[in-house]
Amino acid sequence: MDMTNHPELVRNVAIVGHIHHGKTSFIDCLVEQMHPDFYRYEDRDVRYTDTLFIEQQRGCSIKTQPVALVMQSSRNKSYLLNVFDTPGHVNFSDECTAAFRLVDGVVILVDVHEGMMLNTERLLRHAIQERLPITICLNKIDRLILELKLPPADAYAKLKFTLDQINNFVQYVFRPNNEI
Repeated sequence: MDMTNHPELVRNVAIVGHIHHGKTSFIDCLVEQMHPDFYRYEDRDVRYTDTLFIEQQRGCSIKTQPVALVMQSSRNKSYLLNVFDTPGHVNFSDECTAAFRLVDGVVILVDVHEGMMLNTERLLRHAIQERLPITICLNKIDRLILELKLPPADAYAKLKFTLDQINNFVQYVFRPNNEI
């Protein structure tokens, strides 16, 4: 709590992406890395940020939920990291818009099996419009091996294709004739 008195040590980050691209699971992993003593019941997903009953029932986030974590930089300096878990369904895009106004940066999760989806494009465009630093996180890489059974060269090609899609979209957004 003492770190909240030092705004220079506070970082606010929104985790955004298309529905079911792993935003809540990503935050669960962050929480479990910071608190290894937390116990999972029956080895199932805990979903720390899905606090509403309807979110637990449907398995998707509806409201943006913050989580505060104390994390260390590579130089062992501690920061208070406020991570916002946002909904991925387009019907709840106002929650993402509100989170964009509060954060210092955005992490966009992309399921490499599905690639760049329409909502991913919308979120990327909105983050660029808000002039937020963007980090792309390629998620669910294990699906390329376990479900698609791709050899390493093909898995690499799929990863490269997904990154090329994102880069091409960003270049398109920044063309002089296109409005953001």
